[in-house]
Amino acid sequence: MATPERPCDVPAQVDRLLTEAGGIEQGHVQSAQARIQAALAENRERATQLRERLAQSAAPLAAQEPAAHALLEALDTLETHASRAEASVGEITADIRWLDMAKRHVAQSIVTLRRLQMLVRSTFQLEQLCDSHQFREAASALQAVQALLDYFVPFDRVPYVLEQRAKMERMHERLRTMVLAEYEQAFQAPRARWDARESALPDAALVVEALGADVRDALLDTYCTRQLREYRRVFRAVDEAGQLDNVARRYAWIRRLLRTYSEEHAPAFLPAWHVDRRLLALFAELTFEDLRSTLVREQPRLHVDMLLHALHATQEFEAQVARQYNEPWTRVVGARRLSDAFAPYLGVFVEAQDKHLADMLAQHTPAPGGSSAAATAVAASREPTEPNLCDEPVRVLASSTDLVTFYRQTLERCAQLGPHAPVRELAHVYAKWLKRYAMDVLLPVAQQSRDTLELCTVLNTADYGSTTCTQLAQRVTEKLRALEGAGDAPPCVLDAERDAFLSVAAAALQALVRGLSTSLDGAFQALLRPEVPWTQREHVDDKSPWVDLLASGLESVAVVVRHHVENKRYVRSWCDKAVTLVTTRLLQTIVRLRPVRARAAAQWLADVQHVRTMLHELPHFSAPGRTWDAGGASQAMQASYARLVDRSIAKIEPILRVLAGPEEPTAMVAAYREHVQDQALPNFQKLLDLRGLRRPDQTPWVEAFLAAIDRAPDALPTTSTLSSLQLDPNADVYALPELGERRDESHDTSSPNRPSTPSSATAALSLPDWKKFGSMFGVALGQRRP
Repeated sequence: MATPERPCDVPAQVDRLLTEAGGIEQGHVQSAQARIQAALAENRERATQLRERLAQSAAPLAAQEPAAHALLEALDTLETHASRAEASVGEITADIRWLDMAKRHVAQSIVTLRRLQMLVRSTFQLEQLCDSHQFREAASALQAVQALLDYFVPFDRVPYVLEQRAKMERMHERLRTMVLAEYEQAFQAPRARWDARESALPDAALVVEALGADVRDALLDTYCTRQLREYRRVFRAVDEAGQLDNVARRYAWIRRLLRTYSEEHAPAFLPAWHVDRRLLALFAELTFEDLRSTLVREQPRLHVDMLLHALHATQEFEAQVARQYNEPWTRVVGARRLSDAFAPYLGVFVEAQDKHLADMLAQHTPAPGGSSAAATAVAASREPTEPNLCDEPVRVLASSTDLVTFYRQTLERCAQLGPHAPVRELAHVYAKWLKRYAMDVLLPVAQQSRDTLELCTVLNTADYGSTTCTQLAQRVTEKLRALEGAGDAPPCVLDAERDAFLSVAAAALQALVRGLSTSLDGAFQALLRPEVPWTQREHVDDKSPWVDLLASGLESVAVVVRHHVENKRYVRSWCDKAVTLVTTRLLQTIVRLRPVRARAAAQWLADVQHVRTMLHELPHFSAPGRTWDAGGASQAMQASYARLVDRSIAKIEPILRVLAGPEEPTAMVAAYREHVQDQALPNFQKLLDLRGLRRPDQTPWVEAFLAAIDRAPDALPTTSTLSSLQLDPNADVYALPELGERRDESHDTSSPNRPSTPSSATAALSLPDWKKFGSMFGVALGQRRP
């Protein structure tokens, strides 16, 4: 090896330059400059005095012109000398500035030469440290040499500087080779137990840091690749260990590697290098590609349990890393999440839930043409024992609680699948099977069942389902906004599904009304065919036997509805429909029983009062233990229901009061105007038809009615409750469309014969028309009298 130039051979040139710079007589220059300046100032002062004297004695000088010319010439001479002196001073000042510049350059040259001497000495020292493998001292010397070389960047054209830079580059490469060889030798062969603190690697790490980022990155890449070489060999995607069901083994392997690094290898590297994070980053990159290729290969036969097991293991590992470093995964590893590899395949989870729901509902869907009782007989009054989306347990079908519990569990599982969880797709599956459950499971039972308790259970289930739709939509929306991180994310809407359950509830309610109608058949048959015909009654009793049968039929259904229907709004709705049913069928039966005699009408009038009381008490608003709303029994609800009962009875009561009165025309017309309170002749004729009077025999009553109208033409309206009365018992008004069917009893031959009635097409004439008809009818009668 060539011996470098000794540092003592250089300073001779520096001493010579200092000697030359010291020979300049700086004091003489300053003295000459001071004398010139003083002479120049003296000449200027003398010229000024002469000018003043000339100005003071201008007149005498005019007389002595030659002397003045001489004086001016003297002044010009002085001015010329002053200009020359000033030029000389400028030249001397420029020389002085050049001397100052030369002095500064000499000082800078001295500093540069001294730093060059330091560079040579440091390079020599670094070479000796490399020979002795003193890496810690070599790292400090290397940093000093690099700092000195940075100073000599402007002198790259100087041959001696170029020589030193080339020598330093050779030293840099030599150090790089040495430290990498140290690391290569240390990590080349596996060891049972090894502590890096006992090696030269901690000092070599300082040299690597001094060599720069390129050497450091090359070293760390080599180390990480070597450490993960075994991982790539063991967990190949085509081998058993690399399959999806062995994902947890991958994370166990990297945990062991990180533990080995922390306990044995960490002292060989500087903490600022974050080698453990580099290991994690490389592991994440390799694992992500392996998972993606495995999922692509296994997609045709991908099983949801295997997928979720692998995903949960991945998420647990990511969470553990985040907890260990107290930072998010992306900041620790600096790469995408491993769980992102599963995102394109999470639809398997949704498909599995769809299939599970199909199997679940297939067990409860009634077979075509089969009995619906089998679908609900398992738990017609079961109360949910597991938490569900509703706040309070209700008597519902067990299938509905199983469905809601499954929804709750799968929604939570889906939300735990990570930021790519297919919550919205799962919500679409929920909507699909909620509607199928309402239409395929509940609706057939509501349409086919005749069991009151079963129908109450279906009604509760439908109400429970509608509430569940609202709450489920809210929870899905919360999950979506939590996953998407946006408070204004589009909400989940299940309005169509909620409407499906409400339609089922309406169907169940109609079926309950149908059941009530069936239970009342005996009472109305007793009214239609009493043991003693109504035409043979001789007195009026407190109530007829049919009233007790009516009360028994009402209560047989009402007690079940009141006790088993949880939502009291439906109880009230059923009671409203029951009132309409009872009053409509009662009026229909009265029409069938014509001709109506006064004593029968009086008996029915007494019976109607009992029916009114019975209907008023039907909902049991004040029954102990029953809650109608959040604040107890609602006074407004009671009042509105009472008005409904009174309006319904008011359609029957005036008719009976008129029919129970005297048959004499004037008295009957007076009773009609008092109780019915209208002046429509067709309505009055309906009561005459109910009396059994034939149209040709109604002339006295019509005449009395028209006479009463003439006496008070505008006292009463032209319409009343009788306007909707139809004398055909099979008319549409008695069909009760909310029952879904129409009772046709036209085949009944036991009804008394009754005269034909005008069809509903003959509408009531207006009051002016009837006045004209009455006047002409009266004139005709007068002409016929003798």
